Amino acid sequence: MDFFVGTYTRMGGPGIAACSLDADKLALRYTEELPNPTYVILNAKQDRLYAVSSDSASGGPGGSAAAYAIKAGGLQLLARHDTVGAGPCHLCLSADERFLYTANYGSGSLSVFPVGANGAIGGQIQHIQHEGKSVHPTRQTGPHAHQVTFIPGTSLLCAIDLGLDAVMVYEQAPKTGLLTLHDRLEVEPGLGPRHVEYGRDGVAFLLHELGNQVSVIVRDGAQWTTRQTIPMLPEGYDQPNTAAAVRLSADGKRLFASNRGHDSIAVYDVAADHTLALVGIYSTGGGGPRDFVLLDDRTLLIAHQDGDVRLASFNPATGIQTLDILSMGGAVCVCPVRRRGGATTCRADS
Repeated sequence: MDFFVGTYTRMGGPGIAACSLDADKLALRYTEELPNPTYVILNAKQDRLYAVSSDSASGGPGGSAAAYAIKAGGLQLLARHDTVGAGPCHLCLSADERFLYTANYGSGSLSVFPVGANGAIGGQIQHIQHEGKSVHPTRQTGPHAHQVTFIPGTSLLCAIDLGLDAVMVYEQAPKTGLLTLHDRLEVEPGLGPRHVEYGRDGVAFLLHELGNQVSVIVRDGAQWTTRQTIPMLPEGYDQPNTAAAVRLSADGKRLFASNRGHDSIAVYDVAADHTLALVGIYSTGGGGPRDFVLLDDRTLLIAHQDGDVRLASFNPATGIQTLDILSMGGAVCVCPVRRRGGATTCRADS
């Protein structure tokens, strides 16, 4: 199995790293220089890769988005364009792959790009600037868009904004790709929502970076209801921590969420009504597990921001056990190439 890793070049990472997993052994295949590509995704055919970068393509302010063709020996740059917004950190494709969307964390904005027939992106066609703030004295003095993802089976794009304590829902115009605000979910002030994972029956699991909690939210029409909010850390833990990634198992029966600081993954059973019950909180064995993916319900690939990509097995009784380690500075995103077909991103649907 092949996979891609996005790395912080400012922390010694190579940019985009193409890697392989064979017989429980990890190996580096090749790298592609790109400043701080904190998120990478693949198209449905898995022959195109899209990435965000902290640096602009033109030398101006803000970051950029890049499109690559995946070749046998490396990546071929198709196009790279400015996001205008600063600090792009996440991106997604529309279902028809005619448009690309980025979340720009630093400036709290969204960018929209057209995608051509060959997979190349064109120049930005829309820029949406969020406004406002919330209660945290340093992390929420302004908007900070952290994720963009379509609600499955709809033309509704959710933009998770940590700085506003809100999920902004936009309606996408299928022909033009342009976004208009549809509705908005407010969460408890100070939680700092980061990423969402979608379940069945209109249920989603919203991870809060600042509050170190996960909420079960239900959407009915344009109305959101928060059904449950549950901690991700052991009771009494008082050291610095920021929640990072959230994943749902393929059968929908378990939810996994990672902690940076406590350096662990909290695992929950998902009940029939979609509420969560903690199974346990397990050390990942490395520092800063910013991202991870479930290869199956017992095997994980974990990107540790402090310096490695780790293949691990999970058992509720014995915890997370390392199978192999690939040293890599600033590893922040892991994106597997799935041979079963269908779109793949660093997070199953987003």
